[in-house]
Amino acid sequence: MIMYLLKLNIALILLFSFYKLMFTGDTFFSWRRATLIGMYFVAMMLPVMDFSAWLSNSEGMTSIANEYATVVLPTVSTSSKGGGALLWELVVLIVYGVVTCVLLLRFLWQLFSIILLKNNSQTAYIYDTEVYVLTDDEGPFSFFNWIFINPERHKSDEVEEIMMHELTHCQQLHSIDIIFAELFCVVFWFNPFVWLLKREVRLNLEYLADNSVLANGKDNKEYQYHLLGLTYRKNVATITNNFNVLPIKKRIKMMNKKETKGILKAKYMLYIPLVAMLLAVSNIETIARNVAKVTASVEIQRKPKKAPERVYTVAEVMPTFKGNLYQWLSENLRYPKDAVSRKEQGRVMVRFIVTDKGEVIKPEIVRSVTPSLDKEALRVVSKMPAWNPGRNGNKNVATKYMLPIIFSLGSK
Repeated sequence: MIMYLLKLNIALILLFSFYKLMFTGDTFFSWRRATLIGMYFVAMMLPVMDFSAWLSNSEGMTSIANEYATVVLPTVSTSSKGGGALLWELVVLIVYGVVTCVLLLRFLWQLFSIILLKNNSQTAYIYDTEVYVLTDDEGPFSFFNWIFINPERHKSDEVEEIMMHELTHCQQLHSIDIIFAELFCVVFWFNPFVWLLKREVRLNLEYLADNSVLANGKDNKEYQYHLLGLTYRKNVATITNNFNVLPIKKRIKMMNKKETKGILKAKYMLYIPLVAMLLAVSNIETIARNVAKVTASVEIQRKPKKAPERVYTVAEVMPTFKGNLYQWLSENLRYPKDAVSRKEQGRVMVRFIVTDKGEVIKPEIVRSVTPSLDKEALRVVSKMPAWNPGRNGNKNVATKYMLPIIFSLGSK
């Protein structure tokens, strides 16, 4: 679960950063809305999409995964000293739970406040649309299909603009986006990018509504003056679509911006390689853990042997197998049945140490194919008979050795 949350938040940070870099200046508000909401779904799906079996067939990916397994994956260790780490984990969990509960209660209270206001408000009709009449000095707002406004505090042309604006929010179901963004902030409050993303979602919804008002023929300057006049009106709740949502300056700047050329919509396709890259990176950890598990399981089955203090990568005379190595492999290698059924094949690279006594120890996967084939390669290497050890001069030395073991369905 921790790894899932970590991957989700990292993906969200990268996706939002790319959005800010590439898309915040254009006027494709509907495309931007789809992209912003898509970020949430992509971030949630990436950590659970398993393409490790397919990616394992790439030599480059498996090489990276093996380096990841060696360098990045943590080594589990035990200590006889006190449980300080456990205490810290408990404290962090309690703090997270408390803050999350407070934010959730705040969210639920806002929902309750809106429902309570609706039930206690009188209704009226403006341009054949039912609205709930506000009695205090709150700014006009909408929530799903409910529009709240005090028509007595606005001129007739202002009321018309407000209704156009809020009807756009209602008809396009903008409240769904806001609730989704709010709930993400409740769960992932510790990630500042989640709050920035929520702000971007809300602002873009206002761009959409402002654009709809102007598209209906309303005067640009007059509409902006009306917005400025409502700047300091009180908002009932932050989960509503408020006509006077801040920052007004950005909304006015966007209204005066020249419409972006349609051909530039093609840049949104850049998200495809970005998501593919994030998917590959997410699966590297899965591949690496599979390799590490296979190596560990074989090591547990074998009698532990202490590695020599000094191991040569290259010796004057390299180790040699006593007899025909490939004949021995042919006689002792067993193609896993599950690998046959899945048509798995490829070349597994195994690295091991030949001690100064010729013993084969510490086998590890350098290039993985699949967990099943990796495990069989490690098994067969671990049961090898003694080799002729490597030598420097007249002295036997421990030497590293790299052995390719090929699994092919066409031959044994």
